Amino acid sequence: MAKQCSIALIVFQILGQAVYFVYYANDFIQLLFFDLTSISAGIWTNLIAFVCGFWLVNLLAPRMMMFPPTEKFLNIIAKIPFFSQLLWNRKSQIKFTLWITAILSIAMFISRDWVVVKHKTIEIEKLTVDKDYIRFAVISDIHAGASVYKSQVASVVDKIAEQQVDAILIIGDVVDAPVDEIIDRVSPIFQLPNQAPTFFVTGNHEYYYGNMQEWLDVYGKYHIQVLDNKSRMLHGICLAGVNDLASSKAGIKNHDMDLRKAISDCPDNSSKVLMAHNPASIKIFQVDEPKELRMIDLILSGHTHGGQFYVVVPIVYWLLPYFYGHYQISDVTQLFVMAGSLYQGPPMKMVGMSEVWVIDLVSA
Repeated sequence: MAKQCSIALIVFQILGQAVYFVYYANDFIQLLFFDLTSISAGIWTNLIAFVCGFWLVNLLAPRMMMFPPTEKFLNIIAKIPFFSQLLWNRKSQIKFTLWITAILSIAMFISRDWVVVKHKTIEIEKLTVDKDYIRFAVISDIHAGASVYKSQVASVVDKIAEQQVDAILIIGDVVDAPVDEIIDRVSPIFQLPNQAPTFFVTGNHEYYYGNMQEWLDVYGKYHIQVLDNKSRMLHGICLAGVNDLASSKAGIKNHDMDLRKAISDCPDNSSKVLMAHNPASIKIFQVDEPKELRMIDLILSGHTHGGQFYVVVPIVYWLLPYFYGHYQISDVTQLFVMAGSLYQGPPMKMVGMSEVWVIDLVSA
């Protein structure tokens, strides 16, 4: 039995890591193995987190018993039989790891494309809108390609179709493959401009595959307005967009992220909303373009996926300057970071975190 378990674990490890190689394999290999390897990678992510966690428990708990304060703490915890087993019984640790990995993986697999519409009202000081409020549908991080298929992209578009909005904002990372490979998967997005003016800014993944300009040309063909360091007026608000932080490494002339250029055509007295895929861009603006940053009323971002995996959240929250939700950057500038509309890589996402946000801007 032990031999069979060892063999199964080795095969599972190979499948979990093979996703990175299968991604670059030919279509036939991907058809056979991509979903299997990407699901294995997701399960592995959950599993290894608890394996590492219990490794730390087994390493530290005996040492903590050597000091009266920490010994007292562990003894209090150990009064609860369940926690006592997790502290001192290796078999209980293994059972718990397998069960919690299975539960999390199944729940996240089911919820990966359960798209939830969420609503938020944000107050803007002296909002220059020509009506009572302006309403945006905001999406990001669809990552079509890999393990995201046309039906899942369509589910995001269907959720937007149920809303009455003044504009639709796509905050980058729509694709994870070149145009000629996945244009059919992305095609539901081309219907969005029929509902409301639709605007797009690049994310880092737009620069990873082939010629990024091909995607921008496709969006333009279907009337999705690309705000590559540009702006447009919308109901009295200046809507601006910057190329992603990764654009500086793309080798494209005059394409680097440029906030100053993006808002150069905005009227001085207008409210300004900025689309910027990576919220870490703000750290760059604070150093290089602080004056321009203070002109922005609201920045809308994605990129972080809200961690995507429960076990990853503590690390991502600790590492990233802005993780998820609503932030006050200065007395003028606000930031809103969404968790993305679908997922990247393993087809798993935390329950309720595949999002379409409907955001109302009102005057403070």
